[in-house]
Amino acid sequence: ALATACAPQVADNEYLITGTVTGVPDSTIVTLRAQYGDLLKETARDTIIGGRFELRDTLSSLQPFILMAEGEGFPNYFLNVWIAPGQHIEVSGKDKLFPLWNVKSDIKEQQEENRFIDQVREQKRQILAYDVQENAFFKLMFSKEHRDDEEFGKAMWNKVDSVRKLSAPFEFESARREVELMKTTPVSLPWLDRLESNALMVKIAANDTTRQAYTALSAPLKELYAALPDSVKQTPTAQRAYHSLFPPQKVKVGDEMADGALYDPDGKEHRLAEFKGKYILLDFWRRGCGPCIASIPDLEEVTQMYADRLAVVSISIDTETMWKQYLKEKGLKGNQWNELRNDGGGLKAVYGVQGIPHYVLIAPDGKVKDTWAGYGKGVIKDNLKANVK
Repeated sequence: ALATACAPQVADNEYLITGTVTGVPDSTIVTLRAQYGDLLKETARDTIIGGRFELRDTLSSLQPFILMAEGEGFPNYFLNVWIAPGQHIEVSGKDKLFPLWNVKSDIKEQQEENRFIDQVREQKRQILAYDVQENAFFKLMFSKEHRDDEEFGKAMWNKVDSVRKLSAPFEFESARREVELMKTTPVSLPWLDRLESNALMVKIAANDTTRQAYTALSAPLKELYAALPDSVKQTPTAQRAYHSLFPPQKVKVGDEMADGALYDPDGKEHRLAEFKGKYILLDFWRRGCGPCIASIPDLEEVTQMYADRLAVVSISIDTETMWKQYLKEKGLKGNQWNELRNDGGGLKAVYGVQGIPHYVLIAPDGKVKDTWAGYGKGVIKDNLKANVK
């Protein structure tokens, strides 16, 4: 009799990923991570032994995860894997470029994901190969031997820039091919992910001359968004795409401040107008951002120093659950507020927040006095000393 392989048994509240790969060293760690707001949380891991790995955990509903493998020669990217309860998913690959590993699954979202990957496979292979080169230059730059060598650092940055210029045409062609495929395929969760990611690249291109080619995708992406049913347009992913394609007018120094609904941990609604007549310092931040957390003692200090003239408003961009949990853990006081929205709009967009922490100083007359991004010891105090009279 012929031997037949039995499919592994998977409980209704579990998932199982089995991997078979070649060209990857044994002892390589493979991790599966879920996204919570802007943070990634590891949910499962395994070590490749004999070209095989296995990832298993419990799950209550369909969810996108990212699979990663780390080590020398691996790109700093990820592989999207859609997982549902009770599902066995097979992953296979032939080299270290794991974002191109094949994912075999009965889940329709994964099948749509695979369609997009196949559309740009050759471009992605080039992009990932260049990324591996870039990572090697960074590793050398920050190695113990060269960490403090400015000339060596400049030379490495020149090499990084050269690699990025070589990669750029492949990145644009990948985006263009995705948009072309979107015109002929039904709307799905992976489709919406591409709408959001490519719309973001169009937005970035407006201020980045090295990415000007992406502006050519603005019109087709706007057409694709316009054709969506209203119910889909209201989803957070589609809304984030909308705010990238149709960015709001940004408030600049000298302009009247922008205001909007903000919520404290008890759910009470607030407005910045509550403090009109005082200076207002907006602090856009999130947990997991090292400089944001490092700035907290300085913010607490200036709150006391300027208590009669200044209101500090910390605006978290974390999800509600993560934000409240962190406030409770750290016992943070003062005006701890959150817009409680994840649609790419609101005060974060109007004030042009890109990197965080991001600070906006508003004068007592309600006009923006100063803005700056990033934190260094003494920077907040120096800026307030120069502007608060």
